[in-house]
Amino acid sequence: MNLIEYDKAGAFNLLQNCLEVKPDDRVLLVCEDPKFGWYDNEISTLLASAVQDLGAEASTIRVGTPDDDLPEDYEQLLSQHDTIIYLARIGDQDRFTDNLPGKSVAMLYTRDVAALSSTYASVNHKAMKEFKAAVDRVSFGAREITVACPLGTELICPLDDQDLEPDGEVAIRRFPLCVPQPILARRMSGKVALTRWLTPTGSQSYAPASCKIEGIVFALVEQGRIVGFEGEGSSVVAIEAHYEMVSRRFGIDKYAIHSWHAGIHPACFYTGGIDDNPDRWSNNIFGSPRFAHFHTCGGYPPGEICWMVLDPTIKIDGTPLWEDGRLLDQNFEPTANVVLKRPELQELVSHPRPTVGLDS
Repeated sequence: MNLIEYDKAGAFNLLQNCLEVKPDDRVLLVCEDPKFGWYDNEISTLLASAVQDLGAEASTIRVGTPDDDLPEDYEQLLSQHDTIIYLARIGDQDRFTDNLPGKSVAMLYTRDVAALSSTYASVNHKAMKEFKAAVDRVSFGAREITVACPLGTELICPLDDQDLEPDGEVAIRRFPLCVPQPILARRMSGKVALTRWLTPTGSQSYAPASCKIEGIVFALVEQGRIVGFEGEGSSVVAIEAHYEMVSRRFGIDKYAIHSWHAGIHPACFYTGGIDDNPDRWSNNIFGSPRFAHFHTCGGYPPGEICWMVLDPTIKIDGTPLWEDGRLLDQNFEPTANVVLKRPELQELVSHPRPTVGLDS
């Protein structure tokens, strides 16, 4: 690999603005074997080079799928390093638990050097943190949020003071930062249009990981619980069987919806196709504003089954912050002020990247 060919701006953004790596720090790259198709082999080489450019020390350990046994020296290596970067799906599984107190830990959602060298990775992480905080202020200052989509989603999510407590925030830093704090679904009612695939949330591993949906099936929701599915008969049967299988495997409440949120990073993209690997697609594109996703099947963050809703219109007390999958940051003072202050955000929201792995 010729590192000169690749821009290290994304790698330095991760190391400096997200993880605040200092000279002489010890950085461990936990790398999933490229043969499983989630991360390429070159991305760890590029990251290790950027770590060394900063005067820090880079080490690498290779792991398998989330179902595989971890290497014998895995825990020892974690304890010996200041900073841990997961280029592996196992990093997603512990994202709600602080298992490594005192260490800087990040889960990397750029899967190859092209993504790590793209605008998606290079937009200043601190600017994205400010934007996320502004979206959170707008959302959690609301009394009611509604969600709709072109296929017929219609949800009302009233909020009260109890919904303002942090719940479901990750302990591991996401990079790139692409979603706001989840909104609790316990008072949400209406219907959600499900199409294409149900996918996992990345919390735990199970098979089959995804469930094919023919046509449109509506999930009926009352007070944060699934009360039924309506639509094409065979798809309804398949969905209900999928929920039964997952809930039985983990001993969880199959009808619970824990929370939901929509993407806030307009440069998030996916160049493959959804049908090639729906799990990988969902796990990559969830940060795009073109999707709202719901954490279902289990009354804990993030549940086990994900609903992906394309091109949502999300209104905060009647005013849209997302409209047909596009962020309307200027509609609210907190988000408008952050974008005004940060030129890189102005460019980002003005020119979203539409490539999301779908034919339409």
